[in-house]
Amino acid sequence: MQQLIDKFLEVKGRKIHYIESGDGSPVLLFHGARFNARTWVETNTVDSISNIGYKAISVNFPGFGSSEKIEGISLSEFINLFMNSLGISKAILLGASMGGKAVLEFSLKYTESVYGLVLVGAVGVEEFEDQISKLNKIPLLLIWGSRDIVSPKRNYELILDKVKNAKLEIVGKNHACYLDDPNTFNEKIVNFLKGMK
Repeated sequence: MQQLIDKFLEVKGRKIHYIESGDGSPVLLFHGARFNARTWVETNTVDSISNIGYKAISVNFPGFGSSEKIEGISLSEFINLFMNSLGISKAILLGASMGGKAVLEFSLKYTESVYGLVLVGAVGVEEFEDQISKLNKIPLLLIWGSRDIVSPKRNYELILDKVKNAKLEIVGKNHACYLDDPNTFNEKIVNFLKGMK
């Protein structure tokens, strides 16, 4: 088991908190609106990722957890600034719900900065319908709960329709499917990451 380290860095003059574990290529994890960076520690997702030779970085969005608020920037632009501040030019990104939308928007704007993408019950997918095919060259894993009413199945169907290499895994039932069945959730992510090595 890798050590978990709490760290802070400055983005636009504000303190941003993140949790880091492991060494290797970076995997950035972004939470949903009701959660924070610790959620991915509690589900053992950070450990699962760092234990297979990646550096897991679980980030608190501005105004969440121990991160200070930043006015006037979108979450996708925050991801760009965060990566630049850490000197990360390319990463695998995971985002759930609100974090999934932010990661999706970031990936469409900065496609060259993304090695791979994991979207978990991402919301707002239809807003990017015309651009989603840009993700065709990026390994893409979709994880949804079987009865997700917050992000209905039309969201993942839209991505599957536009991105030929996207793969769908159904885990648990609810929107926060990683709480329903964290073991299966982590297993799907580990398999995806191992396939990228």
